[in-house]
Amino acid sequence: MSDLPLDVDLNTLLVHCAKLGASRVQIQTDQPVEIRVHGKNSQLGKDRWSPRRVQETIRFMYGSEVATSVLTQAETIDISHTVWPNRKGPRHSFRVNAVSATIGAEKAITITIRPLVDIPRTLDEQNVEPRLRDALEGDNGGFWICGATGSGKTTLIGGITRARLENPDCHCNIVEGSAPLELLYDLVDRKNATISQSEIPRQIKSFPDFIRAAMRQEPTDIIVGECRDPETVEAAVQAMISGHRLVSSVHTFDPASTIRRIEALCPPDQRDSLTIAFVENLRLIVNQRLLPSTDGTRTPIREFLPVTRAFRNKLLDTPRDRWPSLTHEAVEQTGQTYVQSIAQALAEKRITDAVAAKARDAEM
Repeated sequence: MSDLPLDVDLNTLLVHCAKLGASRVQIQTDQPVEIRVHGKNSQLGKDRWSPRRVQETIRFMYGSEVATSVLTQAETIDISHTVWPNRKGPRHSFRVNAVSATIGAEKAITITIRPLVDIPRTLDEQNVEPRLRDALEGDNGGFWICGATGSGKTTLIGGITRARLENPDCHCNIVEGSAPLELLYDLVDRKNATISQSEIPRQIKSFPDFIRAAMRQEPTDIIVGECRDPETVEAAVQAMISGHRLVSSVHTFDPASTIRRIEALCPPDQRDSLTIAFVENLRLIVNQRLLPSTDGTRTPIREFLPVTRAFRNKLLDTPRDRWPSLTHEAVEQTGQTYVQSIAQALAEKRITDAVAAKARDAEM
């Protein structure tokens, strides 16, 4: 390893990975650094990181000596990390997850670092369809941007938020609570809009606390990061029914599974009331995936469903075990399917025939 100070050595490494286009950097005890670039893994050098070096790394990024104690208590660390020397030159932001692990027979630490864009990509850069842009209009209700880890859903939320901040006619006040924050907006050219971001639990203890604080800020838009547990889902639904515009996400593969997932995550003692509130205030579900593109990177395909009043009423008048099939039908009739999105990406020459065929087969 280099003899440079840890902050210089680590930050230089991370900036290098970001410039390579890495979507993932893994630092693990007694292992070389592994990176993932456009869906392909490779080692970055042969040097193995000693236990002490890995411990120092997570302590540095966490900002406290207690970081290793947190991990030994079977807790995870989810934080953000920014490299911006002396506020000069480009800024590089990262999402950091650290867990206790086992390497062979030894106790270890795994640190997964995901480089983030410094300024959110525009909707044009993300090939967002005109029909989806129309469906994103609205000043109240829930807009759910979903997909698996690494599917680009956070990037899409960033583009949506940037578009609203840059729109001089929007006059929005956006309040975001995420765990951790993944995108920053201070470099966005805001017109008549404001945004306030808080990291959960570092700056506000919980999502319910965040929602209560947000309501006192006269927001037009509330962003609740990923919904991973009943507490967060309850907070997101409360934001939906407050008369504001709510943007959030869950890890699901299509609109039907999104509705099932939200229902399953509602606290059992409130499941009926929260599920009904969720459907009554639902406006849009988007699910996204990434495919290998002709330029050597990856490009998005999307399945989405604009939720009309008629469809909301249809769901509420139908037993819940039929909701998935009704949702599938609605996507085909009034939304966009993955198969349609694949055809569009092929027509625009963003993907090859082989990639399109493999993606279509996966939908069969």
